[in-house]
This record gives sequence, structure tokens and C-alpha cells, in this order.
Amino acid sequence: MSEDSPSRLDLLYFARRVVQQQAERSLAEIDRWIAAEERKAAALRHAAEQNRQRPDWLVQYGLNRRNIDWLHRGDCWAAAKSGRCRPVTREQALDALRHDVPACTHCQPDTELRFLE
Repeated sequence: MSEDSPSRLDLLYFARRVVQQQAERSLAEIDRWIAAEERKAAALRHAAEQNRQRPDWLVQYGLNRRNIDWLHRGDCWAAAKSGRCRPVTREQALDALRHDVPACTHCQPDTELRFLE
């Protein structure tokens, strides 16, 4: 062996550093995967909690807070966007339909309530 070439011990230390770097990168990648799965699980738990808290029926009040503009299902996206909705019971929802409160055209609560005019 010439003096310029690395010794066997130097090569082994080099090989060890390479393996250690690869292992650290692999562990970092696995940690990213774990974090992503934990975020997904937390999002699913949050969605399930939101579903448990969501009412079945909503009435959407007008700007003056006295008139009822629409009847919605609890999961209606249009109701969520309005910000003027309040939860009601099934009987109150049926009563609103009987008093000619229009049913939302997106979520169709009258169909879900089996309301026949």
C-alpha cells in the first residue's frame, strides 16, 4: 500500500459514516411518515367529534333574525357558510315545513324528513 491510499481502518470509519448517514435519513423519513399518519388520525378524530356535535336539522334566519329563510340538514354546506343557522329538533323542522319555510335545494331536508306537502 502506498502512503497516499487510505488505510483499512480509515475505509471502515468511512463505511460506518455512510451507513450512519443513510440510517439517519431513513429514520427521518419514517418519522415524517409517522407524523403524517398521526395528523390524519387526529383529523379523523376531529371530524368524528364534529359529526357527534352536529345537529340533525338547522333553520337559517334572515338578516333581521326574526324571519326563517331556509330549513337545512345539519350537514349542509350552504348552512355552514351562512353563519345564521340554529339547531332545531325533528318536530320543529317538520313544523317549519308545515308553515311554508322553504327547504334548502342543496341538502333537501324535506326529502329526508319525508315531508309531503
